[in-house]
Amino acid sequence: MSAVKFIPVPYFLIDKGLTILQCSDIAIETFGDATLFLDIIDRESKDKAERILTSHETKTTELVMKTITSPYFLFKLKVNWADSVGHVICIEQDDRIQELIEAVNKHRLRLAETNFELLEKKEQLETSLALINELSAPYIILTKGIVLIPLYGHLNKDLIDSNSLRILQQINNNSAIVRILFDFHGIGNITTEGIVALRNLLTQITLMGVLPYIIGLHPDHAQLIHKSGIKTESYFMRNINEAIRKFIV
Repeated sequence: MSAVKFIPVPYFLIDKGLTILQCSDIAIETFGDATLFLDIIDRESKDKAERILTSHETKTTELVMKTITSPYFLFKLKVNWADSVGHVICIEQDDRIQELIEAVNKHRLRLAETNFELLEKKEQLETSLALINELSAPYIILTKGIVLIPLYGHLNKDLIDSNSLRILQQINNNSAIVRILFDFHGIGNITTEGIVALRNLLTQITLMGVLPYIIGLHPDHAQLIHKSGIKTESYFMRNINEAIRKFIV
């Protein structure tokens, strides 16, 4: 009986074609019984995984992998090749994702508190409203290539117009940005004019070579956007947790 099955972490023995030759029992419990190593890698991470593994070099990297309990789990991989056989150990990194999610939530809370304080200053109402519009679409860099823009308040033409130029300029100044995530978690009412303005902004972002995503869309919002007949140049995801698990690698 091979001692490999008793290794107390997810461990794989693979050949040059990335076929799984042997694996530990914990690997099967975590990822299921797979034949090819790439079958347990998330689609967005497969190119990176194949590039690193087929180099046949000793390396350490991070990949999003598909486990039995979740399709998006971040793992640190340590790979070592010897005699055309690769030895791969997978170390779960989910704590780091949770820390990032908590940091985003804290930032969202701070922005909400700031909005409340500004509204209390009646003598500075016009200035406060302008600042609130800017705070309603903060530009948060999650990684080198991914930006999060949580939206707050009502989705109307003023909200989009107040932030479009700033967002486009920041994208233009950072050529590394490849994805931009618009989080609808804090959106109240939406208007047809707001949807049209958002569509125009998303179109411009797409023309700049950046992929826009809409996340956290409430069912009522989705229904209104569908009824409006206005198509947006974007992809849709359920929530910020799913987006972070899928793209932060």
